[in-house]
Amino acid sequence: MVATVSSDRVVGLFEAGVAAVEAQAADRDDTWWDEPACGAWSAADVTRHVRAVIGWYQHWLDRAETGQTDMPFPAGELARRNDEELAGLRTLSGAAATLEFAEQARHYLTRVQADWDRRYGYPFGTVTAGLHAGVAATEWHLHAWDLSGGRHQPVDPTGLFLAAGACFTRAEGGVKGTVLGWLVPLGARRRPWDALLKRSGRTPI
Repeated sequence: MVATVSSDRVVGLFEAGVAAVEAQAADRDDTWWDEPACGAWSAADVTRHVRAVIGWYQHWLDRAETGQTDMPFPAGELARRNDEELAGLRTLSGAAATLEFAEQARHYLTRVQADWDRRYGYPFGTVTAGLHAGVAATEWHLHAWDLSGGRHQPVDPTGLFLAAGACFTRAEGGVKGTVLGWLVPLGARRRPWDALLKRSGRTPI
């Protein structure tokens, strides 16, 4: 059984994640933008990354609206494609990347709300646009955590865990998806934010 999260709750999580990225990047000096924030990425790189990612999401929704619901590319290509996107955005300042990200993310959310149940392909499989919005919301909060130096704490970590879990459960499908569907609600009761950090390769502080 897949745990469900209401569309209103996911929308709130998404909006809060965008606002959190904006808040962490606000009024920063040039030195801060060059400091490490996520592995080898500087703070500026993180905001360029989310700017690139929301561009992907727009494109994937474009594909879905034309009936293309297969994976846009395999998950194994994510690292390489991330590097390519960052290389193309090197001249964009961190502050400008944040502004573009926030504008596009809010526009994307408006589109998703009108297409919530539309079949939608992403690198891990085919889900719905609404289910994928839960993964997007989690992405924004994780990168806000990076920019905050580990201080950002989402208001609703359980909602994030359940929303992201519902998407990955649907994408997995089959027996593994069924088992994952039973495990996600259990995991949501046990320090869900720390679990999301660990699953994304981060170390809770």
